[in-house]
Amino acid sequence: MGMVDGKTVIIRLELRLAGDSLTGRASDGTGAARDFAGWLGLVAALDALVAGAPSVPGAPDSDDLTSSVPRGKP
Repeated sequence: MGMVDGKTVIIRLELRLAGDSLTGRASDGTGAARDFAGWLGLVAALDALVAGAPSVPGAPDSDDLTSSVPRGKP
């Protein structure tokens, strides 16, 4: 599955940390939510939400975000 260029998605994370363990929930604000356990579970939840989420109206696209990031000194 490939990423779509120019798509902005806002995702909310609820993280529960217990020692070395990570669990939580990722949601995109449209009712879609994914529970996860572990770092790989977090990545899988993010991937699923990004793949199914609509673009955010009025949000900058990825070109706007990357072009405003300052580059290192030449």
